[in-house]
Amino acid sequence: MAPLTKRKYAKSRQRERRGHQAIVGRTLDTCSQCRSAKLAHHACPTCGYYNGREVIKIETPKKKST
Repeated sequence: MAPLTKRKYAKSRQRERRGHQAIVGRTLDTCSQCRSAKLAHHACPTCGYYNGREVIKIETPKKKST
């Protein structure tokens, strides 16, 4: 059987222990080619460039003719 606590821990003490579990947002950089926001160390989803060269070919959507 596991040991049981004698008294209830205060909520502030629980929060002190769990201070490192905070949710942190992702770091965004600006693309050097098109100046749009992108994730750090990832290819730009707008233009497809990474580190000054094109690594993904981005195709623009085709317009439908009516």
